[in-house]
Amino acid sequence: MALLAITITMPAFAAKKCADFPTQQAAQAHYEKLKKSGQTGWKSLDRDGDGRACDCNKGGKGKNCPTKKK
Repeated sequence: MALLAITITMPAFAAKKCADFPTQQAAQAHYEKLKKSGQTGWKSLDRDGDGRACDCNKGGKGKNCPTKKK
């Protein structure tokens, strides 16, 4: 039974990456929530340290985006 509880709650603690969010605004909301609550994982959403999460997602400024591998 304990294993089932861990499996169900695991996604809440799973690290998020920019590809997990449909827009920059959605990523920004998650980034702000994590940062404000003192949780970890928010720095990985802001690679350039400008305070804006996932700039390369739809709605972001789109500068310094990684190139897609062919």
